[in-house]
Amino acid sequence: MYKRQVKKPSVHIDWYGTFVTTPTLAAHKGRSSSVRVQTDVRNMADEGGPYELRVQVLDENRRVVAERKALRRVEAQSLAHFDLTTDEIEGVALWHPSHPHLYSVVCSLYKGRKLVDSEEVTFGFRWFEWTADKGFFLNGKHFFFRGANVHQDHAGWGDAVTEEAMRRDVRMMKEVGFDMIRGSHYPHAPAFSDACDREGMLFWSEVSFWGTAGPKVDGGWTASAYPVKEQDIEGFERNVLRQLEEMIRIHRNHPSVFVWSMCNEPFFTDGKTIPGVKSLLKKMVDTAHRLDPTRKAAVGGAQRPLGKDRIDGIGDVAGYNGDGANIADFQQPGIPSVVTEYGSTTAGRPGKYMAGWGDLGRDEGWKGREWRSGQAIWCGFDHGSIFGENMARMGIVDYFRLPKRAWYLSLIHISEPTRLALI
Repeated sequence: MYKRQVKKPSVHIDWYGTFVTTPTLAAHKGRSSSVRVQTDVRNMADEGGPYELRVQVLDENRRVVAERKALRRVEAQSLAHFDLTTDEIEGVALWHPSHPHLYSVVCSLYKGRKLVDSEEVTFGFRWFEWTADKGFFLNGKHFFFRGANVHQDHAGWGDAVTEEAMRRDVRMMKEVGFDMIRGSHYPHAPAFSDACDREGMLFWSEVSFWGTAGPKVDGGWTASAYPVKEQDIEGFERNVLRQLEEMIRIHRNHPSVFVWSMCNEPFFTDGKTIPGVKSLLKKMVDTAHRLDPTRKAAVGGAQRPLGKDRIDGIGDVAGYNGDGANIADFQQPGIPSVVTEYGSTTAGRPGKYMAGWGDLGRDEGWKGREWRSGQAIWCGFDHGSIFGENMARMGIVDYFRLPKRAWYLSLIHISEPTRLALI
């Protein structure tokens, strides 16, 4: 995960220890909201004492629009939880892909009159609603999102990518017309979420519990997504759940993050481990609900298996890849649903002028369905792949961040008649 080494005093605001929510925003239909600030303060000293936490909410112009403070004792070698809620803030500017307004919370920890520690957290006022029959709603209005799967790695850098390169990637997806990115298939760096906040891009944040096609040979690249050996299960599940907890803790204040995804295609597993896959997914969904009740938990890449072993209904939102968008069993599945991958067009630069609708082109599914929340192309950029060159060249932008013709097609900005002609 993404951790930085930071020097702190012995009593300090804990690592990603502040969680900001807007509990009354939806009830007031976006006109006003209070701000709830939950902050963990860690005392690593051998002596306890009284500490005061002061909270200020700042708007985009750095004006203080609300504040609150609380005093409590923080015992030695312990973690204290501060929970403060401000008065209603009137006339808030909402975060939205077309106008990504951002606010910030400044938390200042005092021992008497001495400032001990201080942190600033960026957040936004927005609320979501996912429905099984009418799709997705943002700030009370229907919003059919169109996006792309995006890996972090770049040619020449691997995953050691600069923050500016991440911002460039988000800007490129925004420029082509997308308003959503699926972080495939692992937690992305905080800088990536920050770029989505500032550019106005919904972000589907995903844990790296996933499998790949091919023989399930133990120890191989295409091995079972879930352990086949009993002695490996406890450590594996502990690692997955820890990744999920850290992902939520790190990214929970980003207004762009609109769902927590538990996985991608974990059904690529040894057949006898399907019960273990389902059991772990249930634990993950419960964990996500406990750590962040403000967002839904999704099961990404849930188009297999069929029948009694289905996994798409384990979470709150189902994501279907490829042909899953058109399999009869997954039409109007009774829960909110997303086409988490469509297209998979393999091409070197410059490539063909084609929309790359893939399975969505079979029945004009690219137009969307009233009950479908949105869809994301596979994929935004070429990326490193253990499966060789062809699997690595499915982006609409190449590995060096040079656009292919599919990018210039500007999929989202083309009118429907023109799209039909191109297909």
